Amino acid sequence: MRRYRQIIHIGYWVLPCLMWTFLQVPGQGAKVDGKLTLSVVDSQSGTPLAVRLQLRDSRGRPVSVRAPQVVTAGDSLVFEGQLTLGLRKGRYSFDIEAGPEFHTRQGHFTVERHAEDAKEISLARKVDMHEEGWWAGDLDVWHSLDHMTLLMRAEHVDLVPLLRQQNVRGKCKILKKWGRGAPAESTAPFYGPWAVMDRGRGGGLLLFSQAATPDVCGRKADAPSMPLIAQSHATEGKVIALTPFAWDLPIWLASGKLDAIEILHRHALRGGVIDNEAWGKTRNKTFFPGKLGNGRWGEAIYQHVLNCGLRVPPAAGSGAGTNRSPIGTNRVYVHCSPQLSGGGLITPELWWQGLLHGRVLVTNGPLLRVQVEGHSPGHVFQLERGRTHEFQIGLKLTFYAKSPVEYLEIVKNGHVEHEVRLDDLAKRQGRLPVLKFDESGWFLVRAVTSETRTYQFASTGPYYVEMDYRRRVSRKSVQFFLDWLDDAAEKFAGNEPVQAEIAAALPFWRDLLERANAK
Repeated sequence: MRRYRQIIHIGYWVLPCLMWTFLQVPGQGAKVDGKLTLSVVDSQSGTPLAVRLQLRDSRGRPVSVRAPQVVTAGDSLVFEGQLTLGLRKGRYSFDIEAGPEFHTRQGHFTVERHAEDAKEISLARKVDMHEEGWWAGDLDVWHSLDHMTLLMRAEHVDLVPLLRQQNVRGKCKILKKWGRGAPAESTAPFYGPWAVMDRGRGGGLLLFSQAATPDVCGRKADAPSMPLIAQSHATEGKVIALTPFAWDLPIWLASGKLDAIEILHRHALRGGVIDNEAWGKTRNKTFFPGKLGNGRWGEAIYQHVLNCGLRVPPAAGSGAGTNRSPIGTNRVYVHCSPQLSGGGLITPELWWQGLLHGRVLVTNGPLLRVQVEGHSPGHVFQLERGRTHEFQIGLKLTFYAKSPVEYLEIVKNGHVEHEVRLDDLAKRQGRLPVLKFDESGWFLVRAVTSETRTYQFASTGPYYVEMDYRRRVSRKSVQFFLDWLDDAAEKFAGNEPVQAEIAAALPFWRDLLERANAK
């Protein structure tokens, strides 16, 4: 006689509540009332899948099961293929996910005393990002190397440079268990202790290298940041701003040594937000109010960067291991297919090359892919003087039904040129409006969801347009960063090394203001 009453239906991603507390279930040998064996497979191929399971009791509290084949990650259980749950009697609900490329399965069941049953669940793929040439990375993860392959496979993340050291205001944490990670000659996923983070007075810096990352543990909280950047570049490392609002951002930009800016960062949680600009230039909450304000402020800063004619690509990191967000909550996809012609294999070097060229999609929800005249984001279009060019943007869009895309935006030179609601997009048979250019500038495409607990969106990297090989430089945006430096000089008055860095950055911005060719 069947002792589980099961109702299992297809559903989509439901964001978990960040403040859940685990209900611990006894491990092997302890009393349980029943057992349920779950097998999860790809519906198309029938092969076992690595997945993340959120299991909740009748009161909605997460349930943690201790078993050899299970890895506990935040408020979830991660396993591959099959899992046996030993449970007390009662009613349970669950979500099973395999990253944003698969539909989520939701359901519930009731455990009765002495129950024992098995259930196979199939997950249907919505999109194959690899087949389209996109490979995902999470650039802010604090986690031991243990179980990394499983955790990454369950979220379909291909590259994670793990933080080996974190210096937060002069207090350092060192990853205790680390080795070389997955070898570069293997197939994805790629991971290893290839990153360090310094988060002090001037904001957060992420420094990456598979060869040698700087030692950040001896640095004081109020230390200047440029020596650290110079040290990283001396070993051909990559330097990424942890947040767009870091106090030292104008200094880093003036140096020409900042490789990317995280516009999706550890302030954007899974189902919540850290609503402040700690160690950075705070937003005006009149213009950037509420829980979405932090994310919108960061995007506004990034668009000022682009308006200055600076081609710094966007990036993303989730802060997994420092919060309850799973790996890949915030991710940056890199389009690598142009580099893989001839049947070559993806490598970390190719992934980084694509990122630095801006062939990227940044997202914590929608999978927004665009092509413009056969080109990925990061491409530079050349125009002849006196001619107007019309760009038709090719669009592919996938999203979670529980957090649907509310609207799309085509952003041109920092202003929304077109806003397209999803019902209007359907009427247009999926075609976006034509975008016209008769002078230099840039553009990108954004998708924003209806989620209200966190700022959930996707953004392509920018495309660039040049007339007569000249970049567009906005006086207003250059002045924005000059005013920023004035505020920083006042805030850090008395810190002579920092004042010296500010003074060294000023000539760059003053010269750029003189060369500005747009409002």
